[in-house]
Amino acid sequence: MKKLFATSLLLLFSASAFVACSDDDNDTPKVKYEVISFEPSEGMVDPNGKAVALGDVTMSSYGLGDVLYKDVFCGKAYAQSGENFDDVLFTTANGLVSFSAYYSGMYDAWGGISLAACPDMDDAAASLAQQFSVWADGGANGTSTYAVCYDSNTPTESWPEYMTASGYPTITFSQPRTVDHFYIANSTYVYKWFGGAETDLFKVKITGMKDGVEVGSTTETLVTPDSKLSGWRKVSIASFGQIDKLVFKVEGINISTDPSFFCIDEIALVK
Repeated sequence: MKKLFATSLLLLFSASAFVACSDDDNDTPKVKYEVISFEPSEGMVDPNGKAVALGDVTMSSYGLGDVLYKDVFCGKAYAQSGENFDDVLFTTANGLVSFSAYYSGMYDAWGGISLAACPDMDDAAASLAQQFSVWADGGANGTSTYAVCYDSNTPTESWPEYMTASGYPTITFSQPRTVDHFYIANSTYVYKWFGGAETDLFKVKITGMKDGVEVGSTTETLVTPDSKLSGWRKVSIASFGQIDKLVFKVEGINISTDPSFFCIDEIALVK
């Protein structure tokens, strides 16, 4: 009898354990992502169909003096004979996600989205020489390369003749996708520009579009009179659902004086 009772307990325990494991197996599976982190291993493609490569770029940016930028990829190399470039600057290896940018031969300046790997968290005064730098120790989550966004359209909205097709940083998906999240950080230039004045404010509005219609938006505040984002922050946008375009627009700045740069990385697309 004792042996039969012990055997029954063992069977009951085993059944309970099996049910517990089954419950775990039936839990909602973890979401899997395709992450765009802009690293060389991902094989991003330039306008000529070649692999994207960071390198040295010298720019005077509106005649303010030549500056050598290291570990940068921007539209200057694709402007013919000093003319303008205003188009897709690079895509993912499969060509399904594109990133737009422009370059002005007249002003030796750029806008939209570029790539860089030049983090800078030193105490130097704010300078246009920091326009490709991120206020972090590298890319998000231990990566090296990140995207630099320059909203060059917002400061020129009162002069539409100076606005460009790629002036608002824009990511285009050839097939609608759900973007679960990405990471955002301050440009070093912006971080050092704001010094705690009562009027300090720097925000980025992120808008999801599908078939030309806005399907969702959110706004990230990177600078206030009392705080400035240091390092990377995760931004969740899964609520937008499927989108075919992400558009970034800077808000809160004094458009006459304040720089309009920020950085993004680790864009997670739901598989």
